[in-house]
Amino acid sequence: MKRRSLCHNYNAAATYMITLVTQGRQPLFGHLTGDSSLPLFTEGCAKVVRSELGNAIIVEEIPKINRYYPMIEVWKVCVMPDHLHIIIRVKENLPQGKQLGTVINGFKYGCNKAYWRCFDNQDEHPTGLFEDNFCDKILNKPGQLDRWKHYLDDNPRRLMIKQTHPDLFKEQQRVKVEGHDCLCIGNCFLLDIPDKMEVVVHRRDSDDEYKDKVKVWMQCGENYGVLVGAFISEREQVVKQAALEKGYTIIQLTNDGIGPCYKPSGNDFYYCATGRMLILSPWPDAPAKSRISRWECLQLNALAEKIAMGRFLKV
Repeated sequence: MKRRSLCHNYNAAATYMITLVTQGRQPLFGHLTGDSSLPLFTEGCAKVVRSELGNAIIVEEIPKINRYYPMIEVWKVCVMPDHLHIIIRVKENLPQGKQLGTVINGFKYGCNKAYWRCFDNQDEHPTGLFEDNFCDKILNKPGQLDRWKHYLDDNPRRLMIKQTHPDLFKEQQRVKVEGHDCLCIGNCFLLDIPDKMEVVVHRRDSDDEYKDKVKVWMQCGENYGVLVGAFISEREQVVKQAALEKGYTIIQLTNDGIGPCYKPSGNDFYYCATGRMLILSPWPDAPAKSRISRWECLQLNALAEKIAMGRFLKV
């Protein structure tokens, strides 16, 4: 998640979401408070109360980005206890010899000084505040910016739910997809991730076409996206396994029923329990099956496409 895009010019104008994580995920920027059941922006809703360091970064360091680089606008900042999200717009090419990494490194240096000051660190070689490098997400698709803004606004509430109600990740919930009343088990919060991509491999796909698709899917997973599919064919299963081994997240559609005693099989149980997978069935009352019909394959692939496009409703 900290690799740069090989095909992007990081000196040119673009919109980015930057993510920076503290060393060891230490909650140095603040703490959660409020009620996760209340709507966003209402009194008492879930929010992060910033620490002295969190305030220093917002008040002192964030404005320096535009001060040193007038061609950059900071559009949104989300301060979480152990990480920062910053959406910036580079309006025109950066100065010659400067790239996005130059800007972020300068920002991180300023945050380090605030960190050392707030914690009165007088070591000769003090440790830095953040993990090495950073994650950037290029926001260049229609509607992507608004989706990520909403996601950042809702970040404290989701974190509070995860911390106070961990069983929500194991209980069954319902989702409506194009008229199908689906039942799911696992991490339902994966449906909230703005960037989702359908995984389907056609028989007619050549080896080169398959390899090109895999590159795109892996890039999606690497950039916080979720891969959605039935993962029926052998090549689709290879994609699923490769994604999970890299730590990416999966929404798996199945023709199996999900009854009260249903448990995911094999490693899928572990992936659901640890929040890396959501299993979703459009036929929740169906029995467990060892075979799948062509009609079911087509139905599952069609629903995967709708979910990836955001055309569903959590009930």
